Amino acid sequence: MHALSLLALLLPIVAVNGYTQCDCQTASDDGKWTYDPVLSHWAQWSEKDGRCVATQGTLDGDAWQQMCIAAGVQNGYYAFDKTGAPITNVPAMTVAHAAGQCPK
Repeated sequence: MHALSLLALLLPIVAVNGYTQCDCQTASDDGKWTYDPVLSHWAQWSEKDGRCVATQGTLDGDAWQQMCIAAGVQNGYYAFDKTGAPITNVPAMTVAHAAGQCPK
């Protein structure tokens, strides 16, 4: 299945607001979606859960979806060193396809 077709299927998953956990997924050119912990790390990260967790209330699924796309596809994002600091002495990473996932 084409990666953009998969993205269209994933969009309804994040359309409803009020999630306690979300993460970012990236897709390779062959359409395979995988969890991307580095991209997910750019907002409300929980080391214990390995994903972003709402610290107060809930996460907005629509806003999360847009953050994953903006950071992953448009703006780029950085890996982190062992101390948790972003590694910015290299170009930002980008991906061809990104989507947010917020399990129920």
